[in-house]
Amino acid sequence: MAEKSDTGLLMTALPAALAIDFAARAEDAGFRTAWFPEITFADSFGPATAAALRTSRIAIGTGVVGIWSRSAVTMALQAATLQQLSNGRLVLGLGVQARGYVEGWHGQRYEKPVAAMREFVAILRSAFAGELVTHEGDVFSVRNFHLDMELPAPPKIVIAANGPRMTELAGEIADGTIGWFQSLEYVRDVTMPALRRGAERSGRSLDGFEATVGFPTVVTADDSGIELAKGQAMMYATALGSAPAYRESARAAGFGDVADAIGERVRAGDLRGAVALVPDEMAERLLMAGSAERVRSRIDAYRDAGLDAVHLLPSPPGGYYPLYEGHFPVESLSQLPEFDFAGLIRSFENAIDLYELS
Repeated sequence: MAEKSDTGLLMTALPAALAIDFAARAEDAGFRTAWFPEITFADSFGPATAAALRTSRIAIGTGVVGIWSRSAVTMALQAATLQQLSNGRLVLGLGVQARGYVEGWHGQRYEKPVAAMREFVAILRSAFAGELVTHEGDVFSVRNFHLDMELPAPPKIVIAANGPRMTELAGEIADGTIGWFQSLEYVRDVTMPALRRGAERSGRSLDGFEATVGFPTVVTADDSGIELAKGQAMMYATALGSAPAYRESARAAGFGDVADAIGERVRAGDLRGAVALVPDEMAERLLMAGSAERVRSRIDAYRDAGLDAVHLLPSPPGGYYPLYEGHFPVESLSQLPEFDFAGLIRSFENAIDLYELS
C-alpha cells in the first residue's frame, strides 16, 4: 500500500514564499522529499535553503539543477552550504536539461551529455570528499579547488535520467535517479534494466540506491482529474526536443500511434485538437491523475515495478504550455489556456492531502 514516505512533492510554478510553505506542509504530512526545480519560476538553492531552515525531517531536493547552469565549483559551494544548513538532508538533483536551455539561456555548448554528467559528478565527489580538485576533461575543467567546509556527510547525488544511456550512468555512479513521465512498462523494460546494467558495470548492487520517477499530477475528489490532466499528457508526449524518451514511454505503454497523431495535430498548430486526441487511458497511465484512491493505486504499481519513490508535480487543471522554444508553433500560442493559479493551489493542496482523502 502506498505510503507518504514513498512520495515526494515538486514545488514548480509557485512563488518562492509559497514553495517554502508547501514544503513545510509536506513535512507535516509525512512526505519523503520536497523538490525545488529550477527552470523559470525561481532558482533552486534559494527557496530550498529557506525550506531547510523551516523544516527538520523532510529531505530537501534540488529537482533538478542543470550542470551547465553554473560552474562545478559554484555547484559544490551551493550544495555544501545547503547540506550544512539542512543538517545532511540535501538530495542534489542534477540534469543536463534541454539543449535550448543550455545554449539559449546559459550560453553554453551542449555536448557529450553523458560524458559531461560523468565529469561533473566526479568533480563534485572529489570536492565533497575534501580533496584538492584538479580535473581536465573533455567538457569541464577545474584547477586547484578545495572546498573548505565541514559537512555532516557528502550530499546524495541523484541524476535526472530518462534515456537508457543516462540511466545506466546513474546506476553506475549516482546515489539515485529521478525520471519523468515514465509509463509503468517503460520503468519495467527500460529504466530498471538500465540501472542494473550500470550498477553491474561499477561492480555494485542497487542496495541503497533510490530509483524514482516524477509525474504531472491532478488529484481530484473523483476521476475528473483524468480529463483535466490531458493537456499535460499532450505536452510531454510531444516534447521531443526536451526528451525523446517521453515519446518512447508512451510507445511502451501502447500509445505510440496515438502519440504520433497528437504530434501531427501539434505541428499543424491545433493544440486543442491535440488534447482532444488524448484518450482517458493514456492520461491515466502516463500521469498521476484522478481520485486519491486511483493515484495511490498507481503509486503502488510503480513501487511493485521496482521504484523506491514516486514524486508528484501538482499541475494546473486543464493547463498546458510549451516546454521549449519551437515546441508549439508560434501561431498556435493564442490557444493556450489561461494559467489557473487558484486551480494550481488546489492541486497542491489535494496532492498534500493524498493520503487523507478517501
